[in-house]
Amino acid sequence: VKPQMMRQALAPLRKYLRDFKPLLITMAAGLEITTIQDLAGAELPVIRIMPNTPVLVGKGMTLYCCNDLVEEETLEDFLDDMAFTGHMDEIAEHLIDSAGVVSGCGPAYMYMFAEALADGAVACGVPRKKALEYAAATLAGAGEIMLQTGKHPGELKDAVCSPGGSTIAGLRALEQHGFRAAAIDCVHATYNK
Repeated sequence: VKPQMMRQALAPLRKYLRDFKPLLITMAAGLEITTIQDLAGAELPVIRIMPNTPVLVGKGMTLYCCNDLVEEETLEDFLDDMAFTGHMDEIAEHLIDSAGVVSGCGPAYMYMFAEALADGAVACGVPRKKALEYAAATLAGAGEIMLQTGKHPGELKDAVCSPGGSTIAGLRALEQHGFRAAAIDCVHATYNK
């Protein structure tokens, strides 16, 4: 249910919700748990989630928070049921919207970056299909290294760069075009929206 449609969706269910107090799981962006309860007309156990599209292949990142009415056993069952989607991470509700900008919207930014990398490879003579495969595999592998090692991305980046080498030349070109500033502004603009 889109956030702007939540009132309409919950209105015909209000009596049922008041009488039975079921668990509600919502991924309506920007609607706080207290707002969901107000729209439902009852104090209910609520789990708020913010998944991303890679859950489709079991490599997702789902942020979640819940209110005190969600029992520990219920939360454990929920996490077990969601394990096939990828990573689950509990976060304070006041941070879920800002964190969701990175994990929820981030795949679109990664796709754009992968496309740009592939375009660059095509410009250098690599066939499009291979260029796209190389970009996708590289992004997936780099992300997996970050997750498995827990190392800061700056440290991992430095490990790829040789003094006076081609990688540092490419990073310099990215910096000359404001790559990091653009990425930061992208997250900020998305959060503000």
